[in-house]
Amino acid sequence: MSSNLSSLYPNTIHFNQSYINYKFNWIDFSVLLAIIPWFYMIPSFIVICKIFIVYLKSSYSKTNTDVNRHVFLAISLSQFACFSAFFFDYFMTRLPATGIFTSFCASIYPNHWLKVILFLALYTNYLALAFPILLPIIRLVVVVFTKNHGKVS
Repeated sequence: MSSNLSSLYPNTIHFNQSYINYKFNWIDFSVLLAIIPWFYMIPSFIVICKIFIVYLKSSYSKTNTDVNRHVFLAISLSQFACFSAFFFDYFMTRLPATGIFTSFCASIYPNHWLKVILFLALYTNYLALAFPILLPIIRLVVVVFTKNHGKVS
């Protein structure tokens, strides 16, 4: 029966018995390389969340000349975009490289869920690349259209 299913998807891992029988090994160099980034990404994510909480707690009514809320929001969203780009890139590249999903993916029919991971990885990557362009534009708007034009002049 598996040879019949294998003929439906030639040159793929789907229903290939050698991939279905693959045994994942937790003590492997690729697993170590997949675990290491979480040691610095989890504390980074906690710091990102704290920064965003400070942004949400600051009110619009307080006029502080030292901090522009739009620039602060752009920096916070940039950090979230970078973390989400890391997260989806991790699930697209590093985690499959460990072999943890090899036998599972070989035993199921091809589906569109893997395309969603690829789409989100590429989308968040380009989103993270857009913020370095957005931040100077916001700074330019702040300089050109100041709230306290009389004080600046």
